[in-house]
Amino acid sequence: MKWIVGVSVIATALGWAATMTIPAATITPDESTLKYFPPETEGIAFADIAALRNAALVQDVLNKGEFRSLSPAISEFVEQTGFDIRRDLDRVTIGKISAQERLVVATARYDHFKTEQFLREKGKEPEVYLGRSVYRDDARAVTFLDNVVLFGTANAVKTAINRMTYPGSMQIGNDLLEAIRTIESGNQVWAVGSFSQEDLPTGGVRESGPVAEILKSLQHGTYQMRVDRDVHARATGNFADADSAKNLADMARGLIALAKLQVAKQQPDLVHLLDGIQVTSNGSSVVAQIDEPGDLLMKLRNSPPKLGGEPSRTK
Repeated sequence: MKWIVGVSVIATALGWAATMTIPAATITPDESTLKYFPPETEGIAFADIAALRNAALVQDVLNKGEFRSLSPAISEFVEQTGFDIRRDLDRVTIGKISAQERLVVATARYDHFKTEQFLREKGKEPEVYLGRSVYRDDARAVTFLDNVVLFGTANAVKTAINRMTYPGSMQIGNDLLEAIRTIESGNQVWAVGSFSQEDLPTGGVRESGPVAEILKSLQHGTYQMRVDRDVHARATGNFADADSAKNLADMARGLIALAKLQVAKQQPDLVHLLDGIQVTSNGSSVVAQIDEPGDLLMKLRNSPPKLGGEPSRTK
């Protein structure tokens, strides 16, 4: 009898373990990149360009000849330096240090000498700062390290050079580090921190409208996106109060429902696209979950949808 009880206990335990939700693996902050950002950094955005290039959906886009043509100025740069960002840029990290200050840390494979020579031939004389050549363009600046390019506002670039001489590791705030540690592994694009309306892709939002007023209470948030054959993204915004979060989620769902009514008959593919967007609120947080099939995105890319006009009428 004892063995029956023992087997029953083991079976029960295995069944319980099988039904548990296994937490998704999360990323580890990259100290070698984050060390360039000062403690007052408010937000960090990241894109793994190399991983995106290898994603099946992006490969489909590239195989169709997208991004082959370049402007004359970019083509000349590529020809003279051999540095083609479509091929040689691997990772980009962008830091919002303040409302005015930005720093971009790009990891790339390029010829340091040829790149600087190209700038000099274009009349850009460097300013030597702590032994590094800094090329200025009004308030912006760029400097080239081994496999790393720093560019952004001049003050941010010089501060990053200063930080190369500091002992120890990264010094950005614990709140940003903890937020980065919530990003799930496998996401090629992510962002964390405090962002204002000006930092968000809300070009169609009127500055005096209700959405703009609600966005003013946005305190911080996270965004993560994974591209394979499809696109999966999740954005979480934390607001000053629960009412703002609920109102924004309600408005977003209302706009999605209205858009579906407008295009239900004429553009069914767009309805399917909108079906892939789910917006919810929980307390003072709003979560937008986006899951879109890659073949649908490719189809809509070739035939861009049009919103507007009157909702379809049934007779």
